[in-house]
Amino acid sequence: MNANIPVDLTRLTGLMCVSAPEQRTDMDGQVRKDRDGNTLWVTGVALRRAGTRKASVIDVQTSAEPVGVAEGTMVGLTELDVSQWEIEGRHGLSYRAASIYPRPAEAAKPSRTTKSEA
Repeated sequence: MNANIPVDLTRLTGLMCVSAPEQRTDMDGQVRKDRDGNTLWVTGVALRRAGTRKASVIDVQTSAEPVGVAEGTMVGLTELDVSQWEIEGRHGLSYRAASIYPRPAEAAKPSRTTKSEA
């Protein structure tokens, strides 16, 4: 039960870093590496499914340090996959992306104005 499932990023909106990137470590505090020897990074990202109010926060793992990404930064993701895992009776979902990068904040929508009665 460890298949990677691609996520349709066009259905997500409002991606924001809520936990700055940090090196991923194991239970002993040792830095984890991928199969190619690259340091693994984990970044907390808040997101919403387009057209809904419900937001979620996910930890996204990358093999490259997300440069320029800090708490509060609007971000973009490339090649986001989700996989289901189970270890010793515990289970959950893990998210992995090829990269996380800073994006300019979306332009604010103009506020509605009403004509004042004179």
